[in-house]
Amino acid sequence: MRPQVKTHRVGALSVVAALGLVVGACEEPRPPKPRGLGAEHATASASASASVSATARASSTPSASGATSSASGAAASSDAAARFAAVRDRLVGEWLDLAPQWGREIGLHEHDGRVADYGSAGIARMRSQAKAAHDALAAFRAEELGPDDALDLAIMRAYVRLSRFQLEELGFPTRRPQFYEPIFDVSSYLNYDYAPLEVRARALLAHEQAALVQAPSVLANLEATLSRPGIETAIKVFAGYAEYLRGDVKKAVGNLGDAAFKQDFAAANEALAKAAEDIAARLKKDWLPKGDDSYVLGRERYLAFVAAQEGEPVELADFERRAEEDLARNKAAYEELRKTVKPTRPKASELLEEARALMDRSRQFVVDKGLVSLPSEDRAVVRESPPFMRWNSAFLNMPGPFDSAKQSYYYISLPDPSWPAKEQEEYIFPRGVLLSTSVHEVWPGHFLQGLFVRNAPTKIQKMMGSYSFVEGWAHYTEQLMIEQGFGAEDPESRLGQLSDALLRNCRFVVSIGLHAKGMSLAAAEKRFMDDCFQDKASAREQAVRGTFDPGYFAYTVGKLAILELRAEAQQRLGARFDLRRFHDALLSHGQPPVALIRERVLHEIEAAAGP
Repeated sequence: MRPQVKTHRVGALSVVAALGLVVGACEEPRPPKPRGLGAEHATASASASASVSATARASSTPSASGATSSASGAAASSDAAARFAAVRDRLVGEWLDLAPQWGREIGLHEHDGRVADYGSAGIARMRSQAKAAHDALAAFRAEELGPDDALDLAIMRAYVRLSRFQLEELGFPTRRPQFYEPIFDVSSYLNYDYAPLEVRARALLAHEQAALVQAPSVLANLEATLSRPGIETAIKVFAGYAEYLRGDVKKAVGNLGDAAFKQDFAAANEALAKAAEDIAARLKKDWLPKGDDSYVLGRERYLAFVAAQEGEPVELADFERRAEEDLARNKAAYEELRKTVKPTRPKASELLEEARALMDRSRQFVVDKGLVSLPSEDRAVVRESPPFMRWNSAFLNMPGPFDSAKQSYYYISLPDPSWPAKEQEEYIFPRGVLLSTSVHEVWPGHFLQGLFVRNAPTKIQKMMGSYSFVEGWAHYTEQLMIEQGFGAEDPESRLGQLSDALLRNCRFVVSIGLHAKGMSLAAAEKRFMDDCFQDKASAREQAVRGTFDPGYFAYTVGKLAILELRAEAQQRLGARFDLRRFHDALLSHGQPPVALIRERVLHEIEAAAGP
């Protein structure tokens, strides 16, 4: 059975992911992770988008907190803006120095070849820097700043809250082996042609040599007793890195360069693979027998975590109600539809072509319906996943917003021809799920989102993003396209969209259950099987993911936040509401938690709509 894995990697999402602090948009914990996030109608659409921003910014614009900036011209500006700019630039420099992989992922390749310091001094520096960043940002008030500076301030504060929570409250350096994945993850050197392969290979070698210095810190930093599901996952992760380094990385790089390079690379690459292999073996031998259920956050810590990730506090009862109500709606619709609709699958030989056709159709549909502006003529290319990415079934690989490489790839993995015929057939997406996946990953999902990120007005808005906005937007577009009539000629389209929605619904209810309601892993598995119609193996995998990725409610929470904001805008504007104008405003500020841009989006579309 095809695993429920549809992912992308986006520079703007990296935030603390480069330190291993955030489980980003990855749908399944298997290394290595491709990067890249999470358009067009080029001239007309881009100018429409520009006019929205220009109109809004020419008027009195709300701050990130939702209040209209009351500071007048020069008073709001010069001194506070200058001080904030200096602090912002300093903190960005410190963050990229602490997490060079973050810089690489957003396309700043001066950070190639470097690995973070994961020794005790390096971990202490991460914690002290987070505290100092909190104090530095606390000195500013949003109302003293212009709208973009105020939003940058809110985004940076949200980042610091979440990173401090994960470093201090959750103890990632001592309790989460995956925190150290950036030591072994060299995929960014292979995925994009931002420089000739020989140049990237030399940077990769420098990375591996630096990584060997840091690898001993992984086990040295860990507590003696860890969460059992987390250990089980980490064993797979590090064993996967060993296989990846010895296989795909060696094939891509091992024959490049002169004799000295070949010798140096062979030694470093094998040593790093051996280090990853040894970590997996030691975790299995020394940590797994003592594994426990310490993954449970408990009610108070769970609510603190949700507030940190989402940018606003929630009440548990309301959070749970929203989760259960959306699941019930989608389940009822799915059960009714599947009485009469039987899923079909393309042949393996037809899969890529069907995906190409879907991608082209969805783009044209977005243009014809005027759903959202398309910021450029760039397009993704559908390809079969290369060997070093076949750990994942489908994903978007897109360069970061600052990268000189621009080509993006929508990768789909084909079944292994050596598998039994039935397994090969079941591995292929049903057509409805293929449609939903293509919308989610490309048009108007992550790829379009990534094009908007390139045009975000500030560096902070380009480089930082939230789990719930990134995945919430892509998940929202699955429903949006069905609502607008895409694929209406085939009821399989709606069935596929509901199938994907139910999987995300169950993540939402299981996250709450595991961490705040005393739900067992067995009960979590049962919910995935009974309510989301997953097979037992997939249900187990999804339940285990909830133990170490409590934020995987992000897909549904983000989608619902966008739907609620859209409904409020429609109520305010009535006949003046324009769907494209709403989407353009929503996407024009990077990818922060929706709560941070709610009032600004409403203000901008009201100003653009006129009286």
